[in-house]
Formats: sequence, structure tokens, C-alpha cells
Amino acid sequence: MEPGPFLLVVASAFSHATWNVLAKKGEDKEAYMWIMVTTSLVTLLPVYIVILPDWSFPLAALPFMLVSAVAETLYFISLGKAYEHGDLSVVYPLARSSPLFLTILAVLFLNESISAWGVVGIALMVIGVYTIHLKSFNPKDIALPLRSLRERAPQYALLTALWTTVYSLADKMGVTTVNPISYALWLEVFIAPILTVAILWRRGKDTMIREWRNSRVNATAGGFLMRFGYVLVLIAMSRVQVSYILALRQLSVVLGAAAGVLLLREKYGRVRLVSSTIIFLGVYILAVLA
Repeated sequence: MEPGPFLLVVASAFSHATWNVLAKKGEDKEAYMWIMVTTSLVTLLPVYIVILPDWSFPLAALPFMLVSAVAETLYFISLGKAYEHGDLSVVYPLARSSPLFLTILAVLFLNESISAWGVVGIALMVIGVYTIHLKSFNPKDIALPLRSLRERAPQYALLTALWTTVYSLADKMGVTTVNPISYALWLEVFIAPILTVAILWRRGKDTMIREWRNSRVNATAGGFLMRFGYVLVLIAMSRVQVSYILALRQLSVVLGAAAGVLLLREKYGRVRLVSSTIIFLGVYILAVLA
């Protein structure tokens, strides 16, 4: 990979991990996600003005945008619930395990085949997802993850990964139909009102106002990082093979786990860093070698 796209994707990985660290610090996680989404369109307008020459609505992508907007709304809600119940160093890697679901769904419904490398990649991801719930690598703790999966945090994190799979499939079809950056802009226009209605119904106006007063600066910064990181990926996609980009971007899995351990002082750091690295290797193999 050339240095330019490489740096763009690495910057995107840092951006993604950073906004998740900020989101974990929010008082009401779902309302925090709402602030991020609704402010990101405004804060990113200067970027769109510079790089997007045509602002007409891409009607051909409308069905994909609707599916993606609903899935992303559910994504933000489930991610907020996951951070409400669990540590960043567990939730973030699990929430980023969507390539595992994508590969399995592609085999089941798109009649795609899995190579030997694909089997290795899936196996590594399953191992990483399992071991990230361990307190240590002591054999006596080997059954602990089975009990941990009954807890809310991993359940919501895996649900988040599932919603990521849904909107990723919709977005993949959408960006092959219209200009990717135009798609990204108008998709935000769809997500914001749907998420607003959902959070208003779930959390109430008073909670949303209180979270805005307490977290508007951090959440606005997080929203910019969230969407700007995605724009960086779209630019890189126009220059390099998509599979390489998606694989390298999963570096954020390790960065997110490291942030939870080093910045938020979460427990069982060695296990979680090793497990998140295993997940990253599994994703990389699926994207590049499978």
C-alpha cells in the first residue's frame, strides 16, 4: 500500500478509537451518541464543501440509505447500551467483530466459498472474541467466557456488530451505485432525524438536554472524528483495494482496547490486549488473504 492511503487509513483507525473513548465517558450514552450524530453533519460541512462538487440527491441509492439509516440508528443505541454496562476494552473489540458476521452471511446467503485462509481468519476471530472475557490465561478460567456472554455488555456489543454488518452491506451496495462521498453526506441527513425520534422516545427530552449541557464539547468533537474518519476511508478506497483498507482499519480494535486499559485503567489489560490483537489478525486474514 502506498504511503498516502496507508496514512489515511491509520488516521481513520485512530479517529474511530478516539471517538469511542469519548463516548464511553458520556453520562447518558445513548443521548451522547445522538449529539455526536446530529452535530457531525454541521461540523463536517466545510469538508464536504471542499471535496464534493455535486450536491444533488442520489435517488438511485435511496433504498440503501433507508436500510442503512435504520441499522445505524440501532447500532448507536446498542453501542450506547453496551458502554453503559461494560468496559471499553471488552465492548469495543466485540463491536468491531462485524467481519465475522459478514463472512458467515456471505457464505450462507450469497453462496460465497471460504478458503483455507478464511477458515483461519474466522477461527482467530472466534478465539479472540472468546478469550477477551478471560481474567487470565489460567486454564481454570477457560469456561468464564461462556458465563460472561450472559451479561448485557457483550450481548449488546455483539448486537452492535450485527447492526454494523447490516448497514455495511447496505452501504456497499449504495456506494457502488452513486458517488461514495455524496452517499455519505445524504446518509447523515437520513440518520439524524431517525435517531432523534428514537432517543427522544427512549431517553426523553430532559435527558437529552442534560447530556447536551454536560457533554456537548466532547460529543461534538467525537461526532466530527467519527464522520471525518469515514471520509478518510472513502478517499483511500478510491486509490487502493478495498479489502486492504478494511483490514488495516481494524487496527482500531487494538487501539480501542489499549485505550481502555491505559487511559481508563480497566482490569485484565494483558488478556484484553492479546485477545484484541488476535481479533485484528483474524480480520486482516479475512480481508487480505482469504
